[in-house]
Amino acid sequence: MFCVECGEEGPTYEGLCARCFLKKNQLTQVPEVVDLPHCAHCREFLIEGRWRAFESTEKAVSRAVPVKTRKDARIIDLTVRAIPQDRSNYLVEMEVTVRVHDLEKTETHTTLVRVKETSCPRCSKIKGSYFESILQVRSRDRDLGQEEMNGLMDYIGQRVDSEAQESRENFISRVEERHGGFDVYLSSNSLGRALAREIATMHGAEFKESSSLVGKKEGKDVYRVTFLVRLPSYRLGDIISHESKLYMIEGISATSTRARELRSHRQCTFDNSDLEGVRVQGSEGDAMEAVVVSETEEELQLMHPVTFLTLELRKPKDFPYQMGVVRVFSHEDELYLLPE
Repeated sequence: MFCVECGEEGPTYEGLCARCFLKKNQLTQVPEVVDLPHCAHCREFLIEGRWRAFESTEKAVSRAVPVKTRKDARIIDLTVRAIPQDRSNYLVEMEVTVRVHDLEKTETHTTLVRVKETSCPRCSKIKGSYFESILQVRSRDRDLGQEEMNGLMDYIGQRVDSEAQESRENFISRVEERHGGFDVYLSSNSLGRALAREIATMHGAEFKESSSLVGKKEGKDVYRVTFLVRLPSYRLGDIISHESKLYMIEGISATSTRARELRSHRQCTFDNSDLEGVRVQGSEGDAMEAVVVSETEEELQLMHPVTFLTLELRKPKDFPYQMGVVRVFSHEDELYLLPE
């Protein structure tokens, strides 16, 4: 075999020796100019059809230049250097090493990357207050406290941030505090439904959804969905009255509530539907400390923490307390022992 270009004998590639083949064939190409969209709001860059975050503009510019190779060649090494010309323009110098057949060649390129400020579709939607669903969080027979609202909103924010890692289309458009609770405007119905179910399960809450037709998109009806999560009137640690007895709430699930009856200290489990009308009489924060004066196998003799009078309370079996002090809850002039 000999080279049809120079006549050298030996292995040939498409009729050419290695030297002539590499000299005659341009194996890589890059555009003369590359426009790099940069969102002015989230600061992400659009590269290869995907919005992505980078540590710096230089790193984004270094990834922005597409390299086209000959069909049978593959890149084995790539060195990129981004040189800022001004705030928006970068000169990019590239060294590309490719392998074709059993040959290697390094080619150099210079191109210009222009950073173009814009607004990505996600930020445009957020700025335009776009939303597809509303998550309404309320409670039954009480207003949500600020601390409770903050905890729920923090949870929702963290979950949406996590979902946004999977898809940029998941976001919170806005949050509005309402009388007794708050509303969260979300980018999709599936996101609103997932969050509503999670919160309802975690807090033993009532969950409802309703939808309204808002228009058409590509010939299909578009619905906006409202998800209502109504938390129970009680929380963990609350003391409720139910059927003339006091109970401390010790656990809440999607369908049931675990509580301790404060006379016998017997643990009970109720269907959440059975506790819809209960009244909250207090919470663990209302507990007082009472000094134990003496005790028998069945009773504790205490000093009332307010009147300082001595009184006897029935002692539940194996009732624990430490250093001669117990926690008590006062209700209708009676004291109830609280579990530790």
